[in-house]
Amino acid sequence: MKIAIEGCMHGDLDKVYQTLKRIESQNGTKIDLLLCCGDFQAVRNEIDMESLNVPLKYREMKSFWKYYSGREIAPVPTIFIGGNHEASNYLWELYYGGYAAPNIYFLGFAGVIKFGNIRIGGLSGIYNARSYRTGHHERAPYNESTIRSVYHVREYDVLKLMQVEEPIDIFLSHDWPVGITDCGNWKQLARYKPHFEKEIQEKTLGSKAAAQLLEKLRPAYWFSAHLHCKFAAVVQHGEGGPLTKFLALDKCLPRRKFLQVIEIESEPGPYEIQYDVEWLAITRKFNSIFPLTFKNANFGATQLEMEDCRQLVSSRLQERGTKPFEFTPTARPFDPTQSDPNVSFSECPRNPQTESFLQLLELPYLLDSTPESREGRYSPSAAHSIQRGSFVHNSEDIPIDDVDESELEEADDLAHQPSLETMQAGGGFLTGTHLSKASLGGRNHPGNGPCPVQASCPAAELIVSNTVRSASSSDPTVPGKLLRLVFHDCFVEGCDASVLLQGNGTERSDPGNRSLGGFQVIDSAKRMLEIFCPGVVSCADVVALAGRDAVAITGGPQLQIPTGRRDGRASAAANVRPNIIDTTFTMNEMINIFTAKGLSLEDLVVLSGAHTIGSAHCSAFSDRFQEDSKGKLTPIDTSLDGNYANELMQRCPVDASASITVFNDPKTSSSFDNQYYQNLLAHKGLFQSDSVLLNDKRTRNLVEDFANDQEKFFQSWSQSFLKLTSIGVKTGEEGEIRQSCSMTLVGEEL
Repeated sequence: MKIAIEGCMHGDLDKVYQTLKRIESQNGTKIDLLLCCGDFQAVRNEIDMESLNVPLKYREMKSFWKYYSGREIAPVPTIFIGGNHEASNYLWELYYGGYAAPNIYFLGFAGVIKFGNIRIGGLSGIYNARSYRTGHHERAPYNESTIRSVYHVREYDVLKLMQVEEPIDIFLSHDWPVGITDCGNWKQLARYKPHFEKEIQEKTLGSKAAAQLLEKLRPAYWFSAHLHCKFAAVVQHGEGGPLTKFLALDKCLPRRKFLQVIEIESEPGPYEIQYDVEWLAITRKFNSIFPLTFKNANFGATQLEMEDCRQLVSSRLQERGTKPFEFTPTARPFDPTQSDPNVSFSECPRNPQTESFLQLLELPYLLDSTPESREGRYSPSAAHSIQRGSFVHNSEDIPIDDVDESELEEADDLAHQPSLETMQAGGGFLTGTHLSKASLGGRNHPGNGPCPVQASCPAAELIVSNTVRSASSSDPTVPGKLLRLVFHDCFVEGCDASVLLQGNGTERSDPGNRSLGGFQVIDSAKRMLEIFCPGVVSCADVVALAGRDAVAITGGPQLQIPTGRRDGRASAAANVRPNIIDTTFTMNEMINIFTAKGLSLEDLVVLSGAHTIGSAHCSAFSDRFQEDSKGKLTPIDTSLDGNYANELMQRCPVDASASITVFNDPKTSSSFDNQYYQNLLAHKGLFQSDSVLLNDKRTRNLVEDFANDQEKFFQSWSQSFLKLTSIGVKTGEEGEIRQSCSMTLVGEEL
């Protein structure tokens, strides 16, 4: 499949299609698809021009109206996203996506569709921190503020895209993912655009939301525009992970690099635009919390299950087919022979495509809902002032004429920022405020204190959860590794991420910790958090949250845990062995360590249930067998079930490779459930430290209770896990918040 990618269209459809025809003629080839990365300017008539945020001297009808009216037909199927110079009133009609003109498809404010078997996702608009966590409150006619904020990216749309699990081939965003310049020749870029260098160095050039999506979705290709220059980069997702080829392109002007043609593997044509089942299921699931006022969505209020949504979507598409609904005009097109400069704005109609789409998904139409009143939102006089062009000096980020006025936008942002006193009092930006030991309940009790990470970085828990979920979908051993990491962190220096520090003589270097895993998942989540909330979320909180989420995504209980832990500055291998449980321990040895951590005998039994997921190397239970004179293993522990013992000896013979592992739970290794306790009753505990729970009269009754009542186990787990993640918490000056989890703030590995 040959795909042409274009940067900023700015309404010049005629010129771009002419260029494509010339490329096809010169190369004897056929372009299958055109992708446009924003600033499409789907202006149908003079009324739409009132909703277009451009200086008056650039208010020009251009050529989209010809394709909208049917005077011209797009020669190539075209898919576009919105930028920051759009007829926002028209695109709002097609919020969920749809045909803006025959053969020209708008991906929506956020969306995923299929072209043949190629999966294409996109995010319209540009990132603006002030608008990001508000709802879609803007309605036409727009005033000087809303004509700009209407195209700002919203967290709601980003978090819907963050739910995508199936692979994306191509992703489109208007502005670049922040940090993408680190993966290409940024020095060459800075020579071409010198005013970018400061932002590149400070890692503020680009969109934090796009960076989050890049980290999560990891598409094969990512295309952007907005900055009016060509820039290429290659992103490596983790060691040995997939690659994303990034390309940004210029606007359509002579001698500018605005077009690129690529060829990607696909099934044979002909190709058609089709609805994507997973995306429609996500749309149905989250539409009930669609934020249409200044308030953000309540992401915990969704009632529908994803699998139920998927089944409904699949059933409905099987009935009617996967093609999107056909284009339907909703406004008269521009007529150059009858232009009327005195037209006035009329209310946005309901687009029949959108109505049909929502009926397909059995969803209500919400786009014409009236937002909550707010002084100065819009008025007829405000609309009139826009028509006169009073907003020209507030043109955002990258004006059409390439004059960089980002300083004006920054100044405008500062003018709207609350004072330091307001931020601290309002509770929305609790900078530098963290849980005290009192709010955590001291060393031994989690308490129910405030959660400052939620206040200062509202998306933190979702970022961690999505990172864990994504990693676990490609590697099912991840949840067990993350849960084990919590124990090995909290039991040594307290829950302070000291186990993550690298260097000679650190906890991580101790032989007892060399088989630990999950570090890349923690690092990945931390990188995203540093983009969205730099210096706010500690590595210790990431470890605790990731362990919690590992349990939830494998079917265990979902629970809230306090945040605000600080990262430790010390990490010593000598402290590991005296503080962690060895699989050969007796009951009394385990009780001594748990008691020293402020944990009870019941906590010991409950937290041992973590062995319901995960795996272990053969050496972890080799003490249960001995080698006979013939070089064969025989059981030492006669309490171990005979068949299970034979399975273990076959899996781990005398000459077994050190890399071989065995599931902790032989029956439901990927599910967090009470099967572990049932295994103990059947004498199938993998470790000696497991079996003693059944053999000791002090703990046998609890083992039987949990084996017979999973709900009781889950309730007890929630309480014991809170206590575990509150051990030895550091607050205030006792710790720090690292930028990188493997080294302290001084910038050195220990």
